[in-house]
Amino acid sequence: MPKALRNLLWPFLFLISGAGAASVLCPAESAQVAERIIGYPDSVVPAYRLRPWLIGIICFVPFIASVIYRCSSTLDRYTIRVFLNSFAICFGALFIVMFLEDIQDNLSDFQESPQMWELLAKHYLIKLPALLVFILPYSLMLSLLWALGKMSKSQEIVAMIQTGRSITRIVAPLISFGFLTSIVCLIFNYHWAPYADSQEKSILDAASGKAKTEAKHVAFQNGDDTRQWYVGSFPFDHSQGAPLQSVSISVLDEHQTLRQRIIADTATWSLEDRKWTLTKPVIFDFSADETTVTPHQSSLVFDWPETPFQIIKPGLKPPLLGIPGLTSWLSNHRDHPLSDKRTYLTHWHYRFSLPFMCLITILLAAPLGIVFNRRGLGGGVAVAIFLCAGMIFCSTVFPTLGESGHLPPFIAAWATNILFTFVALILFYRRMTGQPIYQTIKSWFGS
Repeated sequence: MPKALRNLLWPFLFLISGAGAASVLCPAESAQVAERIIGYPDSVVPAYRLRPWLIGIICFVPFIASVIYRCSSTLDRYTIRVFLNSFAICFGALFIVMFLEDIQDNLSDFQESPQMWELLAKHYLIKLPALLVFILPYSLMLSLLWALGKMSKSQEIVAMIQTGRSITRIVAPLISFGFLTSIVCLIFNYHWAPYADSQEKSILDAASGKAKTEAKHVAFQNGDDTRQWYVGSFPFDHSQGAPLQSVSISVLDEHQTLRQRIIADTATWSLEDRKWTLTKPVIFDFSADETTVTPHQSSLVFDWPETPFQIIKPGLKPPLLGIPGLTSWLSNHRDHPLSDKRTYLTHWHYRFSLPFMCLITILLAAPLGIVFNRRGLGGGVAVAIFLCAGMIFCSTVFPTLGESGHLPPFIAAWATNILFTFVALILFYRRMTGQPIYQTIKSWFGS
């Protein structure tokens, strides 16, 4: 086979496989979005309609990466190959460790179900995006330190510098890889990683035979402020007709005066006729001078426009909502006096900022992995581990400060990225100017 055709083989195979995957996944995602929009008529529809397009982008990421690789120079391709070998080992090892730890914790629950293998496969297929988002930054840091340390030890970095390349130019393909993984994490973090976190408990409950509950003790007020709902328990499959449990509905007049209260054991919403059926409701009427209580032994049907999706939305926790869900929540509840806007807005910004930790990890690890003496590698690894622990700590503390109102939501979400990008630029400057990093830090602590 000619060399030109051999170079095009892998991009062509990735293009075909990506097109095949997109032809299957995108229509399925579009169908889920269409069902979601029916249940959430007040949603920000463009945010949901973006989901199939993002799935399509994910399918073609290997093709895009292979084209970029083929268009790179010989030294860049060599650097990428060395890094990818280390990355495959580090990522695979962390993935196996996380998988074995999770299955050890949850295997007893799955063994209680007669559909063990089906639920097991469903659980880890749904959980895969969240797992990838979690372990990618650590895999990038470990593999970059390993790859650049090995190239430094064999004097390959020095040889590249002697060809006229700067340190920034040497690590440029690795920074590009970090940017690409950040985009992948951003797409997963848009919807599928938070969705995986929200589904984990329900799948484990189903495996152990418990009732699958998506939310409890949810309060909701409709758009024209004429009905206030309180739902004791939301079953996980409420969209398929499962009844809501322990329902109380307060009906108000235009002056916000309580006129009627309806209490029922269950309330079921029909997707076909969009009507509510309340089982054996008890109606308290406050419109007359005396309160009347009317119990019904049969079911009553009400033509209310609210849907279970709208009612459950205030009961969903921000960490379990993706960007479409958070955008819709903020659009509908931003001016509500009882809404916790800070928490949802902080998580909305955090959904965008978190994936770029992959790129920041590359920027931190690159100057620490490149060393020009034998003693520097161990010190660089120590500093990298210390900085990684600092990133984990800050990515937990700053969003908490945003949720509590001590920091603006935007600053709380992006503060970790801004802080450690500044640290990375300092490390790059010291490495480019030949100034020691580990020895300087050690002298600070020593003094």
